[in-house]
Amino acid sequence: MKSILYIEDNVENKLLVRRLLQGSGYQVIEANDGLDGIEVAIKRRPDLIIMDINLPGMDGYEATTKIKAVDELAKVPVVALTAYAMKGDRERCLAAGCDGYLHKPIDPDTFVATIEEFLYGRRETIAPDEQLHYLKKYSQQLVSRLEEKIRELLRKNEELETKSRETEEIYIGIIASLTVAIEEKHPSTAGHSQRVTQYALAIGEAMGLSKRELKALRRAAMLHDVGKLAVELSAIDKPGRLGDDEWTTMRRHPDIGAKILEPLSFLQREIEIIRNHHERPDGQGYPRGLSQEHLDLLTGILTVADAFDAMTSARAYKPAMDVEQAVEHLRRGRSTQFQAEVVDAFVKLLRSGALDVTLSAAGQAGH
Repeated sequence: MKSILYIEDNVENKLLVRRLLQGSGYQVIEANDGLDGIEVAIKRRPDLIIMDINLPGMDGYEATTKIKAVDELAKVPVVALTAYAMKGDRERCLAAGCDGYLHKPIDPDTFVATIEEFLYGRRETIAPDEQLHYLKKYSQQLVSRLEEKIRELLRKNEELETKSRETEEIYIGIIASLTVAIEEKHPSTAGHSQRVTQYALAIGEAMGLSKRELKALRRAAMLHDVGKLAVELSAIDKPGRLGDDEWTTMRRHPDIGAKILEPLSFLQREIEIIRNHHERPDGQGYPRGLSQEHLDLLTGILTVADAFDAMTSARAYKPAMDVEQAVEHLRRGRSTQFQAEVVDAFVKLLRSGALDVTLSAAGQAGH
């Protein structure tokens, strides 16, 4: 019993062809699309293949070309079948490697006899120059389809990246809002994260940071004190010096903040900046006592912005410094408490008048 593979996605056409061929003593094998048809053809080695041209995914032209490229299937006749006959379709089919071309709808009275002609030797041909013409034309179509697929993948990738960025900002916004809510409940911390973010970005732009670096710096500045969510709140507004246990806990807030954020894998760089924003170039900072060679520029910028806001803000245990006093303190800490190049950039920025801190920090509460 000879076998015939019918590659078709239309159920009604499958039923009709199956009935006609099986009624004439042929074994009918079926596949739903071009890719499935290639796999079935390689596995089952049919005596003839009937190929619908308008298949989903990989069309009949491409499927035929790939089937004919398999040595064991090169001589298996492939008959193209299409319901949407247009000028040039026959030539395109033959150029792709088909041995015959039939129109739908199928004529039950002649279909089997026509298929048998191809099964036993009939072959339709195309002139070499025509074949070359249509092969070039088909190749151009394949290139166009490939380009469209690439554009589609790029669009989908862009959509996914956009959704990912939106999700990231939602997470950051939620965490930042919790930090701000805690700050706003205490006169000595209100507005701190917003001001530190403002100063840090101004320094970063003045120092020529890239957009990617500014994005990381903005996120780190917004979230740098998230670890204080786990600090005893009474210690934040306590007048006078903190007790040893209170100071030990307060010094752990950078590390606590980093641990809170660790599940957010997209914040890896920001987490390190947050963990290190109280470290010093001379190695006398906390929580790990890192020195200059272990601290990057973004961490140095956040350290200066954070310290400046702390100095120019009133505390329960001290009055606010004015800007000149704070600048002098930054200069004294140059290369020891603060990275020298960051201090120089920030002082230059203040002196230029490009950043007015008088109303945003001096005389206000902050941390």
